[in-house]
Amino acid sequence: MLTGWTGPRAGRLALVAFLMTLGLVACFSPYDATWERVQETQVLRVGMDASFPPFEAVAADGSLVGFDVDLAREVSQRLGVEPHFVANLPYDGLYDALTAGRVDVVISALVVNPARTADFAYSSPYFDAGHVLVVRQREQTIRSAGDLSNRSLAVVLGTPGDQEARERARRSSDLVVVQYPTPAHALDAVRIGEADAALVDHVSALQAIGAGSPLTIVGEPVLETPYAAAVRDDSQRLLRGINSALTAMEDDGTLDRLVTEWLKDER
Repeated sequence: MLTGWTGPRAGRLALVAFLMTLGLVACFSPYDATWERVQETQVLRVGMDASFPPFEAVAADGSLVGFDVDLAREVSQRLGVEPHFVANLPYDGLYDALTAGRVDVVISALVVNPARTADFAYSSPYFDAGHVLVVRQREQTIRSAGDLSNRSLAVVLGTPGDQEARERARRSSDLVVVQYPTPAHALDAVRIGEADAALVDHVSALQAIGAGSPLTIVGEPVLETPYAAAVRDDSQRLLRGINSALTAMEDDGTLDRLVTEWLKDER
């Protein structure tokens, strides 16, 4: 299981089955023109929309920086090739770039979308940006979303976490949902005791904790938003190589290091 990818049992089993199906397809793919080109040129063309820090952004000196940038470099190194970034793509044009053959892989905080699998294939998820439950560090009685009876829950107005919390409140009248304008406001409400817990996106939670806020994430993600690399459906050999690299990066702690460096450090 890759960094950040934990969630409700039903969701995990569904995604595992989904990815296993992709793996079985990959086993019977006899030829991968993309992989052959990557091996011949020793270059992996990586598409991204470099406007989404801390995952991908353009630094003041014009260089590319971010979690996904370092991830792509590490994956390329483990494949024995050099990355070439095509980073001026709009987010809604990432799949078009794959289709047109402008890039070999997209690594750009791309959310797994099962509706796209007729034409594209996803790697194993490398990060879950979904909504997590956050409490004060010394809180002992809230260990999961099932412990919110007679509690107040801070959420960000209009987000999936807000919708989830209000649905839970309809089923349990003793849960009080308090809406805030931003994740920072919701997390600060927990810090100062205005709310017992917060349901916010994983990145905001990690950044607040990394900046020194006395908070902690508990339980499994309440809502899952897996990020994965994407290739064309006929690039199955390349997909297997990427998955092997991601597995090795999890096993040796590289993914955890990237999370710490880009998502938990105060920048």
